[in-house]
Amino acid sequence: MNTLLKIAAGILVAASVLVHAGEKHHPAPAARRAGSPAAEERQTIRRAVEQEIDAGLFPGAVVLLGNPDRVLYHEAFGHARIVPEKLEMPKDALFDLASVTKVVATGTAVGVCVDQGLLRFETPIREALPGLTGAGLEPITIAMLATHTSGFDNAKYHQRAEGEAMLERMLGVSPQWQPGARFYYSCLNMILLGRMVEKASGVRLDKFCRERVFAPLGMSDTSFGPLPPSPRVVPSGARQLGQIEDDQARLAARPVGNAGLFSTAGDLARFCRMMLGEGQSGVARILSKETHNRMTVNQLAPPLPRRGLFWDMDRRALHRPTRLSDRAYGHSGHTGQSIWIDPEKQVYVIVLTNRNHPKMVGGKRKDQQYEARARIGDAALESYGY
Repeated sequence: MNTLLKIAAGILVAASVLVHAGEKHHPAPAARRAGSPAAEERQTIRRAVEQEIDAGLFPGAVVLLGNPDRVLYHEAFGHARIVPEKLEMPKDALFDLASVTKVVATGTAVGVCVDQGLLRFETPIREALPGLTGAGLEPITIAMLATHTSGFDNAKYHQRAEGEAMLERMLGVSPQWQPGARFYYSCLNMILLGRMVEKASGVRLDKFCRERVFAPLGMSDTSFGPLPPSPRVVPSGARQLGQIEDDQARLAARPVGNAGLFSTAGDLARFCRMMLGEGQSGVARILSKETHNRMTVNQLAPPLPRRGLFWDMDRRALHRPTRLSDRAYGHSGHTGQSIWIDPEKQVYVIVLTNRNHPKMVGGKRKDQQYEARARIGDAALESYGY
């Protein structure tokens, strides 16, 4: 009998080894290896978020931390809205992503077009969009638009026209500086890139993103606005519930590439896992490894800031958590959003809040909200040992 028991135990051990040998493992964060209780980790993050809410920087927030295998932390805090009555922030709140649209939608769509041979990052913009009529466009490439080195300024075209008339006026743009010589953040770069996706694919930008990016990743809560009002929709500024905050995106005749996307922390986690997977999540291959890797490495030489194609990589970014590695890339949105992805540490952190960035005051931007999101991101990363 003892001999039979020993044989059975040996079979069970061998089976266990075979099962676990086929599993994909990522190194556990230091906090997990040290056995820190999950409740303690959550309380550290909660204190960090509630401190910023108590300081009046925003009414509420949703924070999510994850790795390629799973979501490690996902919690909502404070209120989604405070007038006409207070409503608690739900974990599946729908946020206006503002400029995070540039990377989740437009940048990814351009990458898909590159993989399909419809565009090249080296393509001159006049070739990609023949309707452009401005002067001095010959040196400008798609890569320059994607790194904000096109020489275009950030003129507000909605102040002169709306709808298709506004979009047509943009086609007459000319660079204000020598292309490639200066970094100047411009929404126009992304609006033009969105139109190039449409021209190359023959499909409207929102439909292209839905079919080629969001649906394959299971991002069922992600779409271009406006959205119908619901308890899940978080207000943006003084706009009506579900309206797009960005003026140019709201007043355009159709979805454009600089802003206007709505999403949840859960859907953004699906996107971040794809990016950590070098363009693939599960069976869904969104970007080729080659295109993904080109988009997520620094493209600019000093003294210009570190930028990938579409992505911010500069350590001086105020919304960037300090615990991330030099390889991390991310983006922020005017409506209070930040996402950061770190391929070296194999982690991503999402901080979504519901307060627009303050306007310029006395010639200086009030930076507290950027810095608050960085502090929250650091609290989440530190709590899980990153």
